[in-house]
Amino acid sequence: MESNQPVDTDPADVVAQWLDAVSTVDGTRLQALVEPVGLVVVAGVENQLRSDEFAALLDTGMTEELSERYWRSFRDDFESIRGLAIDDVAVEGPLPESLGPDHVAVRISSAEQDSYVVLRRSGSAGWQLDMVATLGPGMVVPLREYLESAVKGAYAEAIGDAFRSVVPSLDAAARLDPDNALLVFETEFIRQEVGG
Repeated sequence: MESNQPVDTDPADVVAQWLDAVSTVDGTRLQALVEPVGLVVVAGVENQLRSDEFAALLDTGMTEELSERYWRSFRDDFESIRGLAIDDVAVEGPLPESLGPDHVAVRISSAEQDSYVVLRRSGSAGWQLDMVATLGPGMVVPLREYLESAVKGAYAEAIGDAFRSVVPSLDAAARLDPDNALLVFETEFIRQEVGG
């Protein structure tokens, strides 16, 4: 599947495809199913890339090798942290909360717990998994800390543009969890920092 081809228009089906692609570490499908800028932001911050490495990754996108390593680690960490295989997760369907016209949350569940993932609509690619909105509540502090360290450097413009593009994702995460004061505060800080 080409990364620029629209994926399924049903959010629950997109999540099911994503879970299957993560389970098998299918890089070609993951490239089509995951919003690319948010993935680079998450991978860059999680791996504490230097600003020049981060900017290069924004410019080129995730290589096949890097993408495979990232998704293999994501799958394995999911299993070790949650105690269940990612292919044992069931897709329940969209949550009723309104996240705006370009975001939707889809409930996923296992025998032990319920959770959700967030999708973002792209005009050219349809619904794609939004890693920043999905992981935002747990990543907002590292996102802000990384941005603070990078905004005065030589690659500030490229990194600022990337963070500006993921502010709507953080807004969607905050709409899902409006009582999470840290998420709301840090999202506003990031917005002010990048002028988004």
